[in-house]
Amino acid sequence: MVDKKYLTDIDAILAKRHHNGGDFWATPDGRIYVGSPFSTLSSLGMLHELDVTSSHEAVCGGLNLILDAWREDGRVRLAPRVTLYPCYTAEAARVLCRYGYA
Repeated sequence: MVDKKYLTDIDAILAKRHHNGGDFWATPDGRIYVGSPFSTLSSLGMLHELDVTSSHEAVCGGLNLILDAWREDGRVRLAPRVTLYPCYTAEAARVLCRYGYA
């Protein structure tokens, strides 16, 4: 259960859900990491620290974007036509692990 003292912060993060032009803090072309603080990865990380569970609709949608970006070779493509760096995969894995996808 989310502590009431966090509701204002949670609402502020959720209000930015379409801030980058797509849903779940992504861009229209599917970028899930566009820098901080309001990208898919960073927003999900903040929501986890505020005790928002993976059953929340916005969190579930964001996690699905990350899972959709996961390639067969284990790397995660955070945006179309970008170099795949290990740090990107590590960041995506960190968020997935926090939500129980270990």
